[in-house]
Amino acid sequence: MKLPYGISNFAKLVNDGCYFIDKTRYIELLEYDSDSYLFYLRPRRFGKSLWISILSYYYGIEHKSDFENLFGRYYIGKHPTPKANSYYILDLEFSRIDTATPESTKHGFKINLLMGLKNFEQRYGISPEDYSNESEPANVLKLFLSEHKDKKIYILIDEYDHFANEILSFRFEHFSEMVSRTGFVRKFYETIKAATAKGIVDRLFITGVTPITLDSMTSGFNIATNLSLNKRYHSMLGFTEAEVISLIDFISASQHSEIPNHLLLQEDLRKWYNGYLFCVQANERIYNPDIVLYFLKEYRYEYQYPDSLIDINIASDYGKIRRLFDLKNRDQNHQVLDRLIQDNQVVSQITQQFSFEKPFTQQDFVSLLFYMGLISIQKGIGSDVVLAIPNYVIQGLYLEFLVEVLQEQAQVTVESMDVSAAVRQLAFENQIKPILKFVEDILQGLSNRDFQKFNEKYVKVILIALIRLSNLYYVKSEPEINRKYPDIMLLYRPPFFPNYQFVIELKYLKKSEAALLKDTTQAAITQLTGYLQNEEVRSLKNLKAYVVIFVGTEASVVQEMLPEP
Repeated sequence: MKLPYGISNFAKLVNDGCYFIDKTRYIELLEYDSDSYLFYLRPRRFGKSLWISILSYYYGIEHKSDFENLFGRYYIGKHPTPKANSYYILDLEFSRIDTATPESTKHGFKINLLMGLKNFEQRYGISPEDYSNESEPANVLKLFLSEHKDKKIYILIDEYDHFANEILSFRFEHFSEMVSRTGFVRKFYETIKAATAKGIVDRLFITGVTPITLDSMTSGFNIATNLSLNKRYHSMLGFTEAEVISLIDFISASQHSEIPNHLLLQEDLRKWYNGYLFCVQANERIYNPDIVLYFLKEYRYEYQYPDSLIDINIASDYGKIRRLFDLKNRDQNHQVLDRLIQDNQVVSQITQQFSFEKPFTQQDFVSLLFYMGLISIQKGIGSDVVLAIPNYVIQGLYLEFLVEVLQEQAQVTVESMDVSAAVRQLAFENQIKPILKFVEDILQGLSNRDFQKFNEKYVKVILIALIRLSNLYYVKSEPEINRKYPDIMLLYRPPFFPNYQFVIELKYLKKSEAALLKDTTQAAITQLTGYLQNEEVRSLKNLKAYVVIFVGTEASVVQEMLPEP
């Protein structure tokens, strides 16, 4: 059996003999739910397109004869619902639209709509109609629905907001115009609403990433129920811990050999890809499924970790974080970045309905990060929630972005190849000063105003961000060791095993505090000595230990300490 990485067509998954995490019990829940018009939001690469495909094959009348082949071995095949294979399915999706101008966006939206209508008519053997003469997408859909008013239609919309999120990131006014009272997007959904009232559209399921498009059109489209933050549907998409373990067991069985250090593999997957919580009341956190499948696809044959922890295509999706932080109020958004980087969390409420008649607030921005999977719920505090970066992979994306921001502020250029070379000098030659020189260059380029917010945490994050660019180490910040917290640990990350691992105790003093350097150095030495006496630390192979004290912009103390034999 294959792992279904990158497969979003359910029939292909089944017919190709792919291993499938059975989520079909949720079809039963959705059908017996009191609402027929639903939308469900999850971050990029969370299996939304595959779920739309599952619904299409399950409810489409044309797949009735293939029901047993497709669903017989799964929960819903053993417990079919009354509405199975009883609908004409209209599949729509709105990605791959040229958003360069308002005109190209509207044209792309219409083209995607026409493709969906054409596929519908081909699927059901209906003589094709020409709807292209209509200039407005809403009129195209209205004409189509009037031609098929005798049919019971289930509309499935995937990536409903993909094009809108692209625009939102860099042309806010263009976005606002599209979803305004007279905008073409709003009128399109008003047409669907009218069709539900007439009984033409019996059911509707919409997926996307954020609620910002639909919620901005509430008066135009107020029939859909948002299940995204509902506890019952929390694990409908994404993998639970038990489901990831089942995947690992499948790999072991298919290879007819035991996975070495099974528990370590589980722990690594948990810290790299887990951590998503979309409801305070939910019982457990979930994994990003696509990234887990990417890792296990690379791992399964040789039991070797892939060089990169994230597929380049997935990284490019999440890379839009750079654009998001320029949205509307750049300074306000960067305050959120500072809190996430320094405090590892931000406290806010989650905006469930966006309104462009009001100012775009910091809470709105934090909520967008939440819906996009760039932060996730840690816990509730009254009506607020504590939100934090969910896992190690997403943290790396923030740190890459931080390096870009710092370069811009300091007006210096940090070449990733040069940083990687400096990290290799550290890793293979025990030369720490080259990477510290990059930190000094950034600090020296920053203005005096920037230094007002500087502290030990901020300097430490700069060093960690630079080291993370090389992807050579698993970088741990303030890991707990017997209730003590060394500042930085650089540990082996398979498949890489350089010559040395490191523990670094880092301190920062302002220039005005230079007189404290001797006492601060001694305090750091004492702390590091204590860490080095810990059995867990002592057991690390090829360990090197450093005290690093920055005074202003310079690493004034760089002292290696030898672990006791």
